[in-house]
Amino acid sequence: MVDLARSGARGALVTLLSQVVRFVLRFGSMIVLARLLAPQDFGLVAMATTVAGIAEIIRDFGLSSAAIQSRKLTDQERSNLFWTNLLIGAGCGALAVAGSGAIASFYGEPRVQSIVLALAGLMVVSGANTQFRAELSRSMKFRALAITDVVAQLLSVAVAVGSAAAGLGYWAIVLQQVTLVVVTCAMNVGQCSWRPGRFTRSVPMGRFLRYGGPVAGTQAIGYATNNVDNLALGATWGAGPLGIYSRAYQLLLVPLEQVNTAMTNVVLSVLSKVRDDRVTFDRYLLRLQQANGYLLGTGFAVAAGLSAPLVAIIFGPGWHEVGPVFAVLAVGGIFRAYTQVVYWTFLSLGLTAQQLRLYLITRPFMIGLILAGLPWGPVGVATGHSVAFLLYWLVSLRQLAHAASLDARPLLQQALRSLLQLTAPAGLAAFAGSLAFDNPAAACLAGVVAVAGYLAALSALSRRQRGEMAAIAGIVRRAVARTAT
Repeated sequence: MVDLARSGARGALVTLLSQVVRFVLRFGSMIVLARLLAPQDFGLVAMATTVAGIAEIIRDFGLSSAAIQSRKLTDQERSNLFWTNLLIGAGCGALAVAGSGAIASFYGEPRVQSIVLALAGLMVVSGANTQFRAELSRSMKFRALAITDVVAQLLSVAVAVGSAAAGLGYWAIVLQQVTLVVVTCAMNVGQCSWRPGRFTRSVPMGRFLRYGGPVAGTQAIGYATNNVDNLALGATWGAGPLGIYSRAYQLLLVPLEQVNTAMTNVVLSVLSKVRDDRVTFDRYLLRLQQANGYLLGTGFAVAAGLSAPLVAIIFGPGWHEVGPVFAVLAVGGIFRAYTQVVYWTFLSLGLTAQQLRLYLITRPFMIGLILAGLPWGPVGVATGHSVAFLLYWLVSLRQLAHAASLDARPLLQQALRSLLQLTAPAGLAAFAGSLAFDNPAAACLAGVVAVAGYLAALSALSRRQRGEMAAIAGIVRRAVARTAT
């Protein structure tokens, strides 16, 4: 159990370090591309990816998670999973090609059709990649995954910036996605010793489909919730306002996606192995929520407080409308960080059907809240988005306790304590500090100094918070020491 904890901590550290590099690369590309492209360029690509992106959920069909959490997996089962994902990916690509004209007509923007056609082939490549990446995760080869993520991100950014500088417009963003997917697949295949065999009909696949089907349904509903804003804004307000909103949403999504997407592999691998030891499982879960709340939750609060100068630094002149939209979305990002922990728990305990039922009940109300803000444009939609995720976090925590026979009170108490004592005050301190200067860089620096001062004071005055901070820091130090040896 100690070796598993160390392996998980070491994997989490390697993964997080790689995500830090990817975070820097993605933010760097955002800064450069914002100065080379117009809001409309980003809006056009967002129109295409919003609709075509659902095919990526279907393509996976939850089979990557099914493979990772499975205690036993034969070579024949791996091969069958590979061919299943590849076939689904090819089908999704064909549907995207067939529906490209209808997607363009929905938006009233002919250029969207060519973007959808360009992205359709990536669904086949992603289908081929699914089980190679799952096998690397299952084997806890997190360093190999980290190398792939960093190299693929670096090359895709280089292609995007070079294409934008050459005057290719929105095609620079499309080429960035193509490069990322193709390089990721090639490197995962190269670093994985397993190779698929023929499809074997006699091998039963029911347990994987029973697990993966609800996961795919849950992810599809979640995707609809997270992207209905883009769909509605693009159809109602056009490419320009959608470009503003998509840049604000990208600022939210980059850290959220970098941490949560990669950490899912580590967390699922570890929690699935200790799920029968509920004392250890509950302890891991609480510590996981603490780390996620401290890092992502507080990070989003500080970002919300510094939204205006941050946007001025990242995007430059002409993008000031992104600031208020991002501030509202970042507040919702705090609660999305907590809901991710609930999602991991459902997956690790195999409660995928219960999670799907939860989504079927709650997500229509969330979509309604998001659409209710549509008359007020990007800011209104962002407000509905954040309110929806706050309410969902509370409901999902209650339903998790019922489905998993889990005492959710320690999780709720820890989260509320962190929100009231750490997260919200840190965001307010950042905002107050930023008011001291008009220069964006100076305003951000002042805000960060104010946050650091508050954290130092909190650590000195609160023994509990000091203990939690020390515990998380201890995990990192042990993981660093273990990695070094």
